[in-house]
Amino acid sequence: MKVLFAALHLAYFRNFDSVVRDLAARGHQVHLTGDEPEAMGGQRLAERLAAECPGVTWDMVPSLEAEPWFDAARRLRVSLDYARVLDRRYPEKLRLRTRERTARVVRWSSAIPAIGPGLTRRALARAERLFPASDAMVEYLRGHAPDVVVLTSLTYSRSQQLDVLKAARRLNIPVAAAIMSWDHLSSKALLHLAPDQVIVWNAVQKREAVEMHGVPADRVVLTGAQCYDQWFTRKPARDRESFCAAMGLRSDRPFVLWVHSALSPAPEPPEPLLVKRWIEALRAHPDPMLREAGVLVRPHPERLKEWAGISLDGYGDVAFHGRNPIDQQARDDYFDSLYHSAAVAGLVTSAFLEAAIVGRPVLTFTLPEYRLHQEEMIHFRYLMEVEGGLLHMAPDLERHFEQLAAALGLGGARDEKNRRFLGAFIRPFGLDAPATPVFADALERLARAGGRPDPSLSSSDWLRPLILGAAARSRTGAGRWLMNDERADAWDDRDDETGRAVQARLDAKEQHQRDKARRKAARYRRELALAVGKRIKSTFRRVRHRTAVTIHRALYIVGLSRGGVPGAGEGR
Repeated sequence: MKVLFAALHLAYFRNFDSVVRDLAARGHQVHLTGDEPEAMGGQRLAERLAAECPGVTWDMVPSLEAEPWFDAARRLRVSLDYARVLDRRYPEKLRLRTRERTARVVRWSSAIPAIGPGLTRRALARAERLFPASDAMVEYLRGHAPDVVVLTSLTYSRSQQLDVLKAARRLNIPVAAAIMSWDHLSSKALLHLAPDQVIVWNAVQKREAVEMHGVPADRVVLTGAQCYDQWFTRKPARDRESFCAAMGLRSDRPFVLWVHSALSPAPEPPEPLLVKRWIEALRAHPDPMLREAGVLVRPHPERLKEWAGISLDGYGDVAFHGRNPIDQQARDDYFDSLYHSAAVAGLVTSAFLEAAIVGRPVLTFTLPEYRLHQEEMIHFRYLMEVEGGLLHMAPDLERHFEQLAAALGLGGARDEKNRRFLGAFIRPFGLDAPATPVFADALERLARAGGRPDPSLSSSDWLRPLILGAAARSRTGAGRWLMNDERADAWDDRDDETGRAVQARLDAKEQHQRDKARRKAARYRRELALAVGKRIKSTFRRVRHRTAVTIHRALYIVGLSRGGVPGAGEGR
């Protein structure tokens, strides 16, 4: 069997590392491919998997940017996500986040009272089915000839995953959508087309796939969270003293690990400023155990820019360390930071799940400025509600520090609060049953079953030329204006302003050149007039001189001297 895994970028395969290795160990071929470049170590991961696992290869899918319809298709996919989250069961954050990326025409149609959202959703869903499978993508899949295609980023609207799915449909290749993380079905893009199989972690995600995305229940397969298998059996690479020494922390005191989140839209104040505020409150606390506790801050690999200009120096026994756990050393650092910590704190991040696996107490607190990213988000509630939840959540810092003191008092012992949660959310077949083999088994069954035709992709073909013609005109003029989202409007305004500024500079430069030319011409005329005047004056002087000389010579010849009168000397 040959399996083609497609992702938005290669770094996402860190969540499927164990599945790739398991498939290769079973003798299957695995090809990894990504849409876009990244700077988080994804290419190194792909190269390492190819070097260590027989039958593993990788490359990048062809870009569809040159397709005349692709820009419109991508804009409408994002717009459909907006039309979907107008349903009041979705939090306000998702409406805010998707509205700014939604085409103007969709914002207008969705605002029609009562009927707008529903009609818009149906129209956009039909339009998606009328966009064609790219010939370039079809040829790409035909060249690799996979038996199964696995889409790991189908919940990202900017990706080309839908186009890979359509190409696979044309070639009758079965397609699985592997949900990459705990929040992707409730907070990311809609599954615009149902694949043959949707691989989820647990019953919660299965319900989301069916109720939120309209996937038939018989296409949803529970496997558990394969990306976390590695943490259940992993051992620390260093003892506590060595780890603390490497981080710059005191080993004779417990430390709290703060795990940074990837919050979108970015809150105000940004999380790094909250971390500083939290550390300052910790250092000012009257309880010496809290006041003297160490702190290790681990930044999110996709949010490093948020820390620009932020320094944690001067607090004492506070360290800042961590990068994307995509290679062996980075994973050792990450696991050791969880294992040797006394407690883990943060706002909302998948690192909470890994901390629970290691057995550490997981704590958070709520503030009004972060409510949009916590209580209002569906996936955050799962951390509180599934089998009693795993979070120790406080309404303010005072109560949070009380909970933190109790967590530090455990002395590194496992927090039993999270066992039930892990059994329901991470390993639904038992805490001792890894998810990776179940995932691989599901792909083998899918390859044997084959693909399913999707009649909706070929219905209403008579509309396709109209849709493609309109899409091709969406890059310029009125078509672009109708398809612009709020960000594109801002970009166009900025481009217009820049264009006006550039034109003003060009006009000023041209005017300067004209003024310079006029000044030069005036100077030339002035200098010419002066030169002519000088020549006239010089000529006049020469004429006058020659006339005087001629007259003088004439007078001399006739006997008259200058000042004299002819005949004046005759009387003597």
